[in-house]
Amino acid sequence: MVNILQMRKIFLFILIVSVFGCKKKNGTSKSLNQNYDTENATLLFRANFVSNAHPTTGCVSVYELNGTKSLVFEGFKTDSGPDLKVYLSKSTSNSNIVDLGALKSLSGNFNYTLDNSVNLGEYKHVLIWCEDFSVLFGNGVLQ
Repeated sequence: MVNILQMRKIFLFILIVSVFGCKKKNGTSKSLNQNYDTENATLLFRANFVSNAHPTTGCVSVYELNGTKSLVFEGFKTDSGPDLKVYLSKSTSNSNIVDLGALKSLSGNFNYTLDNSVNLGEYKHVLIWCEDFSVLFGNGVLQ
């Protein structure tokens, strides 16, 4: 028969494994500081992140340089999650999205190259989305 002390130990073990497993699986524990040539690029859109299910802050911008558009994160910060993705969306839901891939870092400055076929007039919402739990960590609306 399992006593209460054994149950607590099992629960604590599961909790520790899940917390550390989330950070490791996401691969975004380090802060990034990638530079982007904002001086020579044209600013097209900008948004400030707002928190949803988790604290999320920073700025996200779309710049164009030599015919290539980039989504540039500056001063970004959010909580860790098991499978965080960056989506462009028509709303704050994960339906009808452009998947930009895994979140590169939980904090710092970094960017994603955008495909020229993405219509930024329609896909104005930048989402930080936890795929495993279908949770919106934070978002910004490009204007």
